[in-house]
Amino acid sequence: MERDILSSASERALHMSRAIEQLHSQLQTSPKFQEAFVHVLELLCRCRIPETGAPRIDSFAPHKTLHFVAVGKSGGVAQVLVSMLASVGINARFLHPTEALHGDLGSVVGGDPVLLVSNNGRSAELLAVLPLLRERGCDLVAVTSRPDSPLAQGCSTTLQLPVQSEACPLNQAPLTSTVTTLALGQLLVAASMERRLFDLASYARNHPGGAIGKRIFVRVEDLMVCGQFLPRVRVDATFKDVISRMTECAMGALLVVDDADSMHGFVAERDLRAAMELHGPKVFECTVHDFMNPNPITLAPGTLAVEALQLMENRPRPLNAVPIVDASGKAVGLLRLHDLVSAGITASS
Repeated sequence: MERDILSSASERALHMSRAIEQLHSQLQTSPKFQEAFVHVLELLCRCRIPETGAPRIDSFAPHKTLHFVAVGKSGGVAQVLVSMLASVGINARFLHPTEALHGDLGSVVGGDPVLLVSNNGRSAELLAVLPLLRERGCDLVAVTSRPDSPLAQGCSTTLQLPVQSEACPLNQAPLTSTVTTLALGQLLVAASMERRLFDLASYARNHPGGAIGKRIFVRVEDLMVCGQFLPRVRVDATFKDVISRMTECAMGALLVVDDADSMHGFVAERDLRAAMELHGPKVFECTVHDFMNPNPITLAPGTLAVEALQLMENRPRPLNAVPIVDASGKAVGLLRLHDLVSAGITASS
């Protein structure tokens, strides 16, 4: 019994992949589909959300809103696509056709593009709202597998879904059609990013709380220890002074500075151990100059936190802490590996 279930699931996966392959074929060989795809892509781009400080691209009109109209499972797919488009800077919203008849139609401005999604193109709810949208002068696109359907006939453009039976034991639940609708929508999302040269920094601005946002915006000065908490020791400090200050700060490292906070060296816990092994009991006669690292690896303010993490980890012996030194040579902070990890900074995208 389990073998039969697994075999059936495998066949359904193959069925769905063939439907996706049909999308690939249409993009490669169907001029009509290609023309419709490019037209819808241009509609999406005209609904871009202008970025503050971004260069103006005159061919795009940023004031329009892209509306998705659908019901049932197609409505669920449409809402996913609205969310995806918003995340890449497209002004999109979902419009339920029933709610449109009870006031939500007011959100549609004349000339707004509208994608009406229905696999069979015969949804009564969509057909009811279709003439109202046409009256408003909307650019109407039918997303359907039936180019001869009432929905397609009532729209100026048809973006045809692959014609496939459903991968459902009853051939009723829209398993395959929802997959192909989502796939087609995701292709449009990706194409809109490519068309508008939507880069990683722009993407991160819409995801400031996620891992990508952190990779783009968090810099060393956002995480470093600084000010009165900066673990410093003066250039004339003795070994005993260093031990005392290291214990007091409890950060595992000290910056060796002069009265102007200019950087002279760096002391990590392993430098103390090395000094004790080298000098034995006479270590207490040493000054910080005898065991500090006079040329430590440093980072400048403004360095991305992810770049700092990569520098600290990608070494034969990872660095637990790195001094932050400005252009004038002044020690302004200490960045610890612990703080990077605690902030959720990761080296991978």
